[in-house]
Amino acid sequence: MNIDYQNLDIFETDYIFRIQTFEKYLESPLASQEHFAKYKIGLMPNIFYQHNVPELIDLFRAEFLEIKAGLERYELDNHNDFPMLKSFINTERALRKVLDEKQLRDYTAKLEWSFDHQKTDAGAAAVSRFFLASPILKSYIYQVEKLFGKEILD
Repeated sequence: MNIDYQNLDIFETDYIFRIQTFEKYLESPLASQEHFAKYKIGLMPNIFYQHNVPELIDLFRAEFLEIKAGLERYELDNHNDFPMLKSFINTERALRKVLDEKQLRDYTAKLEWSFDHQKTDAGAAAVSRFFLASPILKSYIYQVEKLFGKEILD
């Protein structure tokens, strides 16, 4: 992961691509809150399992609604993408609190592997578009707090 996400241009390109990925997902006839949540769980079936899946499903359902609402308001809200950015960040932060230690280690390793292999592996590409590896999450937080102020995400 040798990309400088502190660079504003790289950060903007990444989150715009994430938003476009979600827009493309919404074009699918399968797109729904429930499908989205289960799709995200299905991207890492060996990591998201049993005891915390219901909590993760609820988390991803909420993310779906937040991002969809942000997209629907985007034009009316003077091209404000903050609600979507906030959802990406806070979902990722909450996700890391839900996972147990082993899941978190496996999750971190999977994200790093996926980021490094996203150009050659379709599964890795999907994981890297729907989840934020630690360096990317940290840069998202940095950029949002730099633009909108400290503690805006809380």
